[in-house]
Amino acid sequence: MYLNIANQQFDSNEIKQGNFTLEGDDFVDNILVFCFEWLNGKEEFTLQTSGSTGTPKSITVTRNQMISSASATIKILNLKSGDKALCCLNTDYIAGKMMIVRSLVADMNLWIVPPSAHPFKHPFLPHFDFVALAPLQVQSSLDVPSELEQIQSVKNIIIGGAPINSHLENRIIHQLEGVRVFMTYGMTESVSHIALKRIAEDSDQLYHTLEGVSIGQDDRGCLHITAPMTDFQKIQTNDVVQLINRDTFEWLGRVDNIINSGGVKIQVEKIENAISKILETMGYASVNLFIGGIPHERLGEEANLLIEGITLTENEKTVLINELKAQFTKYKLPKNIHSLGEFVKTDTLKIKRKETVQLFLENNES
Repeated sequence: MYLNIANQQFDSNEIKQGNFTLEGDDFVDNILVFCFEWLNGKEEFTLQTSGSTGTPKSITVTRNQMISSASATIKILNLKSGDKALCCLNTDYIAGKMMIVRSLVADMNLWIVPPSAHPFKHPFLPHFDFVALAPLQVQSSLDVPSELEQIQSVKNIIIGGAPINSHLENRIIHQLEGVRVFMTYGMTESVSHIALKRIAEDSDQLYHTLEGVSIGQDDRGCLHITAPMTDFQKIQTNDVVQLINRDTFEWLGRVDNIINSGGVKIQVEKIENAISKILETMGYASVNLFIGGIPHERLGEEANLLIEGITLTENEKTVLINELKAQFTKYKLPKNIHSLGEFVKTDTLKIKRKETVQLFLENNES
């Protein structure tokens, strides 16, 4: 196999033998060093978590865990030697790192470009069999005709890092009709994804686990995972799910996003998805938003809707709330709607909810 890193081609056999010169470019050099270590049998690797749901930390995973994860994805997507793959995610984190590992394990030829919102802008790219993308990259690629043509030629796309809104989902279904597109479920601790959800007109909207993955729930209704990619250790998540059967589940939301307002527990993700759909009909597509708990003297917390970058008129707010009343009880509706110029995000562009709420409170101190 060979790697094309930022339009420079490297043969894997030469990398294994150390027949390469470091470029003085951290992006290229870090990839070359990782490949050299992998090809020469290094057994343990240190990975960095993104910090989207807690303090960023380093964890150590074994070679066998990474091979198990890669092999499960290779099998379910029917990837094979000689296929062309594109890595356009940050290779310092698990999503980008595992694209390298999958290519090495399957003997695919791999193109690696620096992460950006427009990964298909590079003129030297071929048609790909396999690409992993963040939601923003999908959205941006659909907006540019030349990039749209390129993404439409991909055979398999996996999307991860953050949920997608209904507007983007509809665009994927209608503009990428000939492409197999999947949402991923996973984390650094599970060495990338352990389940996939197909995005298609006839999709069941459920996550289906990869081979060898065992799932269950704790007393909070949160998913736990045991699998070869976790080294058969049980990983307890804070994701509230509905188990459909032994290998299928529906993701409902994060338990740490639940707002307890006067004793009413509000799981916000389903409401947020409904809000996104309503805003789309009002001309506001692909808007970042979330419902956060604002301290309240009587209720403890009050559900408030925070929207990034746009300010709704009073009439638009009224229309939005009236639409929501038809779908949810009044106790689950956001009590106020606020605009914030920019949300706090991780390096991988995930919204940091608690920090964003804190920023809002600081900006509105009287």
